[in-house]
Amino acid sequence: MKVSLLGPTNMEKFSRIVGKSPEEIRPLAEETGKIIAESKCNLIVVFNYSGMLKLVGDSYKKHGGKLEMLYTENDHDWETDIYMKHLKEADVKTKAESWHDMLLRLVKASDLAICAGLSAGVLAELGYMKWNYQEGKGKVKALIGIMEFLRGEKFPPEISFDMEKLIVISSVNGLEKAIEKFKPPL
Repeated sequence: MKVSLLGPTNMEKFSRIVGKSPEEIRPLAEETGKIIAESKCNLIVVFNYSGMLKLVGDSYKKHGGKLEMLYTENDHDWETDIYMKHLKEADVKTKAESWHDMLLRLVKASDLAICAGLSAGVLAELGYMKWNYQEGKGKVKALIGIMEFLRGEKFPPEISFDMEKLIVISSVNGLEKAIEKFKPPL
């Protein structure tokens, strides 16, 4: 089962916004990565691999997961060179035509999307996901928000309104059960 990870890359901002210290966030992020690996899911991230993406992703790899990283060489819209160094941390590299194609693929081609916090970039990704949901496109069965990483333990209504059927809010401790609900039977 493919799982896309959405999360902030700027930990200083994220820490201040969510009201938790980096020392509080780190073990929760590491446990998230461990659970995804132990659930035998394939984790997919974007190549701006830092912040929550890196904390969760590194833990995932440490616990036996093979990390897939989406990337683009097309710098027409946004820079790419500064992120290319992160490709060496991926087990699988998947090239996209553009930033837009990459972000859309992140929230369209996976079975689940796990949100480990909000940022402007994550809100853009969630915007793509909402449009897919409204149009009946994409294969994502659920958007799992990690409550410890969401202010007020929920998504803002601009995202959640009309997407209630897709959204699951879970604590880190409940993440394994949340993932299991969507795994295909053996």
